[in-house]
Amino acid sequence: MKITAVEESGIAGELGIREGDELLEVNGKRVLDSIDYRFSEGDPRLTLKVARDGELTVYDIEKDEGETLGIDFEEMKVLSCGNDCIFCFVDQNPEGLRKGLYFRDGDYRLSFMYGNYTTMTNAGPAILQRIIDQRLSPQYISVHVTDLAVRTRLMGLRKDDRILDKIALLNDNGIDMHTQIVLCPGINDGATLERTVRDLFRFHAHVVSLAVVPVGLTDHRFGLAPLAKVDAGYAVKLLDTAERWQKEFREKTGRAFVYPSDEFYIVAGRKIPPSSAYDGFPQIENGVGIVRNFLSEFRRLSAGFPKRLRPRRSLTLVTGELARSFMEKSILPRMRRVEGLDVRLAVVPNVLYGRSVTVAGLLSGKCLYSALEGRDLGNLLLLPPDILNADGVLLDDETIADVEERLRVPVMMFEGSWDAVFRLLKKPTRRTRIRQLLPSSTTHAASRHTTKV
Repeated sequence: MKITAVEESGIAGELGIREGDELLEVNGKRVLDSIDYRFSEGDPRLTLKVARDGELTVYDIEKDEGETLGIDFEEMKVLSCGNDCIFCFVDQNPEGLRKGLYFRDGDYRLSFMYGNYTTMTNAGPAILQRIIDQRLSPQYISVHVTDLAVRTRLMGLRKDDRILDKIALLNDNGIDMHTQIVLCPGINDGATLERTVRDLFRFHAHVVSLAVVPVGLTDHRFGLAPLAKVDAGYAVKLLDTAERWQKEFREKTGRAFVYPSDEFYIVAGRKIPPSSAYDGFPQIENGVGIVRNFLSEFRRLSAGFPKRLRPRRSLTLVTGELARSFMEKSILPRMRRVEGLDVRLAVVPNVLYGRSVTVAGLLSGKCLYSALEGRDLGNLLLLPPDILNADGVLLDDETIADVEERLRVPVMMFEGSWDAVFRLLKKPTRRTRIRQLLPSSTTHAASRHTTKV
């Protein structure tokens, strides 16, 4: 592995190891990736084989147990998914997005580090043993279905990937797992779904949770298998069945085990369950309990809202179509109790993926511009959580600065702090500063250019 950073004051720096050197072995074993290296780094005795310009150097190191050497490595090559699922969201991306959005990742290491879901189809004996030996727990596994005939059709398998044998092995070796089913009406539901749930519950000692999420369909399914959308009637039946499972499993284990995603409750018009129903929110990043957690946090934090704002301010909250009902019912009334605050809700349709995609996290710059350009957005535009990736860009690579320039309003992504929102609201708006700097005859295009400079 190529070394990309060395702490000068660290052990590696003192030994003369440099950026650009290549670490070949640790304690006589080839190093596969940074996780592999970190697993060995804490040992009190290390033997490193390092290459530089064709020359090999062996370092014998004695140090305190747990002490690090102070080196970092280039990013590891990500393993791709070996399946061809008929519902894969990657295949439904429109053209023109960044390259990474077209890559099907299926890497067990990213599952451990970041909670990415993998099917484990590409996990052979060596990978499974490494997960066990290095305690890469928990793993997040997309099971979808356990019936082999349905699994072959749904996931495009070329042979039996023996998913239950893999789960059994991990379970027997104490590796925790969170699993999910992407539910496709008419394919992996009904008796097939019942079997899948029962098959997974056999391993409830370490299969900690099972999320059931509805299939996501975009307007870009050209040439793909026809799939049905989850509607209100379907969602009601699914929730009735899930509640039956939850009652049974909670009596046996003390936890619900099966957790339908929030989308089922909203589509069905059902009340979101209380926090206690989610057993610590193990699948919140998968859209399971995120609404309840948001509402609970809002209720707690709203006790600290200011009673009034001076001078008067206006705030526009952006959300997707799915969240309209609970935003209007639970969020707006409390915010409008702040004297001097004008709060508006902007429900933004998804023009990138299509109107069937209603979650706020998949809104793009294109969606925002289509719905909001030319509107009076007040003193601050507040975007929903997780609309930006780790690099600070939306799905179509637009940044907050781009959105501010295009919509002519200060923009903020909500990150859980309402205090930060109110602090920003109290500041002079950027639009006011622009008007002070530019003559009244300046055109809109010139204003945008000057702001960018």
